[in-house]
Amino acid sequence: MARSFYVNFKVPELKEALSNIGKYDVKTAVEIEQAVSESTKAIGKGARSRVPVRSGNLKKKIRTSFNVKKVEGTIAAKSSYAHLPEFGAGTATVKPGPGKKALTIGGMSYGPLMPGQKHFAASAKIPARKKQPYMQPSYEAEVPTLIRRVTQAVKKQ
Repeated sequence: MARSFYVNFKVPELKEALSNIGKYDVKTAVEIEQAVSESTKAIGKGARSRVPVRSGNLKKKIRTSFNVKKVEGTIAAKSSYAHLPEFGAGTATVKPGPGKKALTIGGMSYGPLMPGQKHFAASAKIPARKKQPYMQPSYEAEVPTLIRRVTQAVKKQ
């Protein structure tokens, strides 16, 4: 079950240009749409290049989309843990669920294990994870280009 991680960024200059898009000629409106669409793709590409990679699953889950009617781009990391590298997380202790007496620890083994053997624990401590932002820096790197392109399109009119 994958959930999505969305961050909504506001750019006042872009909001003003998009609210007046109906007032521009067709060529200007198309240039604004192209600027938003290409910047959306660039932010997605930047996020994929900056995301910390362990297994590559999170990198594969970063998706971009563009809504022509709203002239709106979306970059989403469609993973239940996508927010953890972006914002970091404190230490956590995991305990067995209701009706369970122990956790089964898989993946890493502590000591020699025979095939089919499992480790059990009453709880597991997950260490703190530092921030490794990938969306915010990608956005901040692309916004000046987006504003410049929209401003040029509007000035040409």
